[in-house]
Amino acid sequence: MNFTNLKNKIFILVFLAILVFPWVGGGLLRVVAPDFYGKISNVETENREAATIDWGDLLNSGETVSSFIDDRIPFRYTLITWYKSLNDTVEGQFDKVETAIGNKLYTPTNIVESADKGETNKPIVPGEEVQVSEPVEEVAETDTYFPLHVYQDVILARENWLFLYGENEIECYQGTNILSESEMASYAAKLNELQALCTAQGKELYIYIAPNKSQVYSQYMPTVDIANTYKREQQLHSYISENCSTPYLYPLTESLYAAGILQTYYKYDSHWNHIGALYGTNALYAAMGVEQTTPTQWITGTQDAEKYELYTYMGIPDDQIYHDDVEYTVDYRPEITVNGLDTEAMVCHTTSDGANQKKLCLIGDSFRVNMMPYISKDFTECTFAHRDYMSEIHSDIKNSDVIVIEAVERYDYEAFKTMQRVINVLK
Repeated sequence: MNFTNLKNKIFILVFLAILVFPWVGGGLLRVVAPDFYGKISNVETENREAATIDWGDLLNSGETVSSFIDDRIPFRYTLITWYKSLNDTVEGQFDKVETAIGNKLYTPTNIVESADKGETNKPIVPGEEVQVSEPVEEVAETDTYFPLHVYQDVILARENWLFLYGENEIECYQGTNILSESEMASYAAKLNELQALCTAQGKELYIYIAPNKSQVYSQYMPTVDIANTYKREQQLHSYISENCSTPYLYPLTESLYAAGILQTYYKYDSHWNHIGALYGTNALYAAMGVEQTTPTQWITGTQDAEKYELYTYMGIPDDQIYHDDVEYTVDYRPEITVNGLDTEAMVCHTTSDGANQKKLCLIGDSFRVNMMPYISKDFTECTFAHRDYMSEIHSDIKNSDVIVIEAVERYDYEAFKTMQRVINVLK
């Protein structure tokens, strides 16, 4: 018998022993010490009824049999507890080693003095007077290694910040999803087709790509390889600007500037907060030629951020969330009255006594929500719609003076799908 066969047989025997021991040992314990066995049984510990077998559905599904067996494996809860404890201990030690090695090997780039960094991103304290500092010219990069941890598609980042991992977010951050020349040419052709229709019908057209949170608050992101520093959206913005006449907005510079003054994205959510959305709206107004204001002049206080979407992604119940993310309360142009504003609606129509006598139609995703209170006060008639509900706003698109198509960076391709739907409506 060679060593490989012997090793395989030993592994099989160990596996069978682990599999059989709880049943044999549990059976003996149940006979010898039934009271003690009852105390450590899984079902009693979890304070629920044991699963039963659904005999009527036995041929279609074996799930109830599996659940029946799972609930009756002796020591199951104890073994799970041991496993979790051992796993947490090993993972904790691994993190320490990984971080130590990473700090030895990691060479930071574009470091800004930590004192400057600390002054520009202070946490918001309820009731504290608003202190607005001058923004830092360059985005601060951390000088310490921080390993990547992902749970349920959420990145557990520095200083307890959370970021999306999935939905194309990490690819955008690392620069691994660069578009080909032909793909960008196809996008540009679609935009030029829509622009021609809008020009013929006397409509203004704007494309707005909201920056990902990870691009704006990269100082909190873990240490990962950056494949391309000139990333997908920067390349696409440059290509569209050269080959199309339509304003194609990707206000990353403006967002970085704003983030150097105040916290503009939620700590535990993937979206910008109310003050961040106002800075974002200003970037749109700059392209439109609409009057801009200083966002900080409308701040009236602070409030609980109430946005903890990424905790929800991880399956953490509300009663276990520590509410330590606070944002500024913004009362924008209080002298203007808006009728019909409903930020929860997928399709919302508003009227106001705003300064711009134009019908504006904004089609976008969830980033449009925090922009709505501002735009609805600056335009007399607005339609705000999620792109999945465009079938309900065909007449609004046709009758609009201004069309804005918005998408967050990680979903930039959805903006071009929306363009095609608008083309179909206008044709």
